[in-house]
Parts: sequence; C-alpha cells; structure tokens
Amino acid sequence: PLVLRERPPIPPPVIASQTVIRRLAGLPVPPRSVIIERIPPAPPRPR
Repeated sequence: PLVLRERPPIPPPVIASQTVIRRLAGLPVPPRSVIIERIPPAPPRPR
C-alpha cells in the first residue's frame, strides 16, 4: 500500500461532472448562433 499512499486517491468522475453541470447551469446557455460565431474565421483565400 505504499504506492497507494504516494498517489492521492482519484476523485470519482461524478463529482467532476456535477461541478461542470453546476457551472453550466449558473451561466446562461448561449444560442447556437453565438456558438457558430465563436468558431474562428476561415483562413484567407489564396490568390
């Protein structure tokens, strides 16, 4: 069990998912139009 003591116990993924869900619930969900605008513009067209 020495190796287990050296490595901290990995928290269950349920806690991480709950924290993410809480953050998303706190922030207003942006409409799809905003998400599309966030996509970086296409590269400049080569002449």
